[in-house]
Amino acid sequence: MTLKKVMIIILITLLGFAACDSEKVYDVVMEYERYNAGLEKKSITLDFGEIVYLENDVKSDATLVFLHGFGGNKDTWVRTIAEWNDKYHVIVIDLPGHGESVSEKTLGYTTADQAQRLNEFLEAKKIKHLHLVGHSMGGAIALRYAVNYTKNLNALILIDSMGMVQTKSDGIILVEESDKNPLYDVCTKERFETLVNYSMYKPPYIPDIVKDAIFSEKCARRELEKVLYEDLYKDVDVSDIAKRIHIPTLILWGEKDRMTHVDDAALLHRTIKGSHLVVLKEIGHVPILEDPKQTADVIDRFMKQMEK
Repeated sequence: MTLKKVMIIILITLLGFAACDSEKVYDVVMEYERYNAGLEKKSITLDFGEIVYLENDVKSDATLVFLHGFGGNKDTWVRTIAEWNDKYHVIVIDLPGHGESVSEKTLGYTTADQAQRLNEFLEAKKIKHLHLVGHSMGGAIALRYAVNYTKNLNALILIDSMGMVQTKSDGIILVEESDKNPLYDVCTKERFETLVNYSMYKPPYIPDIVKDAIFSEKCARRELEKVLYEDLYKDVDVSDIAKRIHIPTLILWGEKDRMTHVDDAALLHRTIKGSHLVVLKEIGHVPILEDPKQTADVIDRFMKQMEK
């Protein structure tokens, strides 16, 4: 049993004596994991609303900015970042519509909308020498950003990215064959478990009380995520712009991904000239949770290659 798992169990046990509900337990566990990764929660208010994000105080030549996937949030990245032991300056944002950031249904959530707001955020933060890391939906947004806002962007890291389809995944087929969209309409435990099983081949340990909090929040967000999903699919296809990427790009994929097929990784690799492709064996759609250490190591090697 890992030290992190032991600490989480101890926290949950102590909180159990205090009769805390699942959401409070979840919040405390996330606070511990952020602390373990050296991350502090911050916020900034821009013209379109508030952005909540995590940042460390590391000084490094490059800043890594992380974009989560659909329905995710900033904490998706924390375990991967913890593996670097304060090696890089990192910023991890809750994209609008997600986590604690502004989530008005009328805001507009296409990849172009999100890329524009990301640019406003980065300009407000005065970030230079940027490496953009995107997972799933975040990868499609990163690709859109890379074409529309080239200033200060040094590299792309795309993890199981949406945006180009070579082969229909099990997840796409599931959506097509379901009467309720299984990516956001998950208000039964059975549907929630289906989403988890399709998303991860090797899911991490999640205590039941924490899982209950995630399930409750996911169900509460159903109507908002319906809007997010519909807006996302207005321009998630980035086939027309991916070939215009000419900066160093790492494409990292789980071999067992059931949401974005591994064949899509090969297509993206062929389309982005000079890109590097790494496929992780026995890993699904979320390497950053399924194997944070291996994910961090691959990114670290890519960063070192760029320095040569």
